[in-house]
Amino acid sequence: MKRKVNMKNYTIHAFKRSEITLATILLALALLLLPSCARQPQPARVEEITFQSGEFTLVGDLRTPTGKGPFPVVLFVHGDAPADRTLFGWYLPIMERMLRAGYAVFSWDNPGVGESTGTTNRAQIIKQQAQILLDAIEVMKAHPSEIDPGRIGLWGVSMASYVMPLALSQSQDIAFMICVSCAGISGDGQMAFLIISQTICDGVPVEKGAELSRLLAELDTARKFETYDEYLHYREVLDALAGIGSPTPDLTGLGTVTELGWRLNDPEVQDWWNPVRVIEQTKIPILVINGDKDTILDPVQGAYAWKAALEKAGNSKFRVELLPGLNHYMAATESTCLKDHMKTFKQVLQDQGYGSVDDPFALLSKKPGKHTPLSAFPYAPVYLDLLEEWLRELHG
Repeated sequence: MKRKVNMKNYTIHAFKRSEITLATILLALALLLLPSCARQPQPARVEEITFQSGEFTLVGDLRTPTGKGPFPVVLFVHGDAPADRTLFGWYLPIMERMLRAGYAVFSWDNPGVGESTGTTNRAQIIKQQAQILLDAIEVMKAHPSEIDPGRIGLWGVSMASYVMPLALSQSQDIAFMICVSCAGISGDGQMAFLIISQTICDGVPVEKGAELSRLLAELDTARKFETYDEYLHYREVLDALAGIGSPTPDLTGLGTVTELGWRLNDPEVQDWWNPVRVIEQTKIPILVINGDKDTILDPVQGAYAWKAALEKAGNSKFRVELLPGLNHYMAATESTCLKDHMKTFKQVLQDQGYGSVDDPFALLSKKPGKHTPLSAFPYAPVYLDLLEEWLRELHG
């Protein structure tokens, strides 16, 4: 039975669980989807919520833990991906740990994915996603019986390290934040690092091996920059690394931030904006988790920048972890190459009865929450344990 309640800017659908027959279980086994379904968290209640954010209509699920509310809640902030409300199951093991720690979780289909409508503008995507997040916070504040409006927090990955600080600069309603695979530099700098690191993965001529070692050692020092001149040196080292790749990568449009741009740090200039400047004024509890095998962004630079910013803010309620042997996706790896990291996703999809990485996503995006093969993703236990431990301590 479904109950529908119309409210000002959103609609809630509450579903009662139907009895599961033996035949249904056998059918699920036959469809080879039980491994992923079995990993899904079992919240006491799931509400499908529709809300408006400017031109976008967003649809997502609010999952609440067992017990009586109001609960603290974690809003999931997507990275740069066509993600549905569970990112095809990839969020589910994380949500399960949060529910177990006593937190509700709220996540929605990205614009143009699943049941959400609209298309984001790449040139304004950080601003647009931040506004969606701010509107989602208002939706949670309107749930006083289920959600504690004083304990609304965020979890986000990758591009969310830009989105969450921008939202934080415009809201007093964010009580805590978890940032996973966090960038500590402008978008142009992050993209340059990604392209250069993958070029090196593709191979460096043998005669340039000594130069590669020298530049990587220099990078280890340069990546801990704080001043504009130090930032310029960091970009010079990256450019030098680009020069020894084969072929040399195209970094057109990914130049250095000007000194004026560095000083103004205007979020309207999306590709030059550095989110850590917001963190320099932030005193809410923050957990930062980077993996040292991440080459989508510079994990050492990101961890250093966030830690320095939080110390500058006088924030005594933060924790920054650079986890050894983990990649951008919080899976264990010995490689720093993205092509190797993607093999994990391919294997998970194949194990769940799907095809290649590309083939199933059209199907998955049309039925948000119905196909969750990535719930079997092999997260490093240290990552999930750290999340749950930190949240439990925060919840008290």
